[in-house]
Amino acid sequence: MVKVVWTERALAQLERAIVYIKTERGVSYATIVLEKILEKTSALEMFPRRGQEEVLLKHKKAEYRYLIVFSFKVIYKVLQDRVVISRIFHAARDPKKLKGI
Repeated sequence: MVKVVWTERALAQLERAIVYIKTERGVSYATIVLEKILEKTSALEMFPRRGQEEVLLKHKKAEYRYLIVFSFKVIYKVLQDRVVISRIFHAARDPKKLKGI
């Protein structure tokens, strides 16, 4: 079992996404999306390699993987003792922006 840790950047991205969803789709839907993202990322404690490998980040030394939750891509790094949630972004966005990880 590993620990799941969120970067400040990922938390800020999640917060912005949820605020946007509340505005556009309502509080109920925003709550559903938030709960599902938290559920899926918490499951990484037991199954850290659950997500697919992130091909765009294969050049990095660390192992990056991702989960798709609704329309959001959750990028995370697998380390020996923890999983680090690095980014959350809408899957419709340009994936080349991942280079900043």
